[in-house]
Amino acid sequence: MPSVRQILVHNVIKTLPVGLVVFDPKGIVLVASPSAGMLLGLPPDSLEGKDWHQLARPEPANEQFNRNLAEAVEHGRAFRHCLTDYLRPDGEPRRFSMTASCPENGGKRVGVTLLIDDVTALYRSRERETIVLREKNRLQCDMIESLNNLALSVAHQIRNPAAAIGGFALKLLREHKERLLSTEHPDIIYQEARRLEELVAAVVRLASLPQPRLTAVKLRELVEEVVSRAAQEAEDLHKRLECVCSLEDVEIVADAALLGQALQEVLSNALEFSGRDVARVAVTLSRRDHGVILSIIDDGPGLRPDLLPFVFDPFFTTKARGAGIGLTIARKAVLEHNGDIVLQPADGGGTAVVMRLFDTPEDGLGREAFYGPLGLDVRELKAKARELGLDVSGLTTIDAVRAIQQGEGFAPCFAWGVHDRCGQALCAFRRECVKTTRIGDVGSFTYGGGA
Repeated sequence: MPSVRQILVHNVIKTLPVGLVVFDPKGIVLVASPSAGMLLGLPPDSLEGKDWHQLARPEPANEQFNRNLAEAVEHGRAFRHCLTDYLRPDGEPRRFSMTASCPENGGKRVGVTLLIDDVTALYRSRERETIVLREKNRLQCDMIESLNNLALSVAHQIRNPAAAIGGFALKLLREHKERLLSTEHPDIIYQEARRLEELVAAVVRLASLPQPRLTAVKLRELVEEVVSRAAQEAEDLHKRLECVCSLEDVEIVADAALLGQALQEVLSNALEFSGRDVARVAVTLSRRDHGVILSIIDDGPGLRPDLLPFVFDPFFTTKARGAGIGLTIARKAVLEHNGDIVLQPADGGGTAVVMRLFDTPEDGLGREAFYGPLGLDVRELKAKARELGLDVSGLTTIDAVRAIQQGEGFAPCFAWGVHDRCGQALCAFRRECVKTTRIGDVGSFTYGGGA
């Protein structure tokens, strides 16, 4: 008569929702739960006594599944939550998460325990979600391109009348001067026509920013070149630029023209707002982990704190004249590299513009969580992904976390729009992702919550 322990063990195995298969040291199935047979598409009572080779199916779709079996049973290599495709005998494709343990006694392997979990529903849900996100991204790109084309078309339609108004106003102004008449009204028309032309040119510049063409860029040489151009611009404004540079030798993958334009806009801003004949600027370039920090600090009057949220908005300016798109262009150029740019008051007065760039644009994806309040670091994220054999390069933070969670056999916390405690106590990201809180713009998240 079986003991109470045997009855309990048998009952647990019988009711397990995941597939359990136990092999002896020779690779023969000792115990198999009914769920294992159902998942593999085999009669539940037909597994026990079979050699492990009989569980390996010859279809190409089962290659990874067969390899996992061999790794565990023949070589005694344990693994956790290894994702693999599986084609059942009835032709139904499934997606499994496999975990193997290889206990030893006195240095000798005593068997292999294999757990098989069906994650097909999660996988297909993730695929559908990816398709939807890609389609949304495509539509957004099409919308942005359409808006740029619309802006260029409108600018073209306005430019010709503005040029005509300006030309005739200038002619009228000259005639009034020749006849010793009042030039006040013609001069106003001429100046406003010029202002309109400047605004049209600004719209064209903003809408015509190209997509990055990535190459290896030596940032120190690029910064020195832009500073030299800024010094010439200062002379044209009857000023002098004194620039103190502290630059490390740094090379990243970027678009040199776009980054150069961003830096040029920042330096031009510093020159225009300097109330002195000599504009003093400090430029520093230093490496930080997997990226670089480029800061430009001027000695200007600074900016009121209440205006800081609007400095990167198109056409926002505190100048009497000007289009107010310089910092907008700088921000767009930096964001095209998945970097960050912030403007803040500098110690001792003036304004500091800080750009954070990465070795490659891909390294900057999902940057908002890497520097969040709980310090989730990109290297930690990539290390966890490598342990599972996953490639998360090119994914946003949330997608990378989802992939790792799924790779470890957990339901992705964000798959169903759940932004509260998930209850998955053993999840690798338990403390980081139990809650999400929106910060800044709509696309930015930070991880928070308790353990």
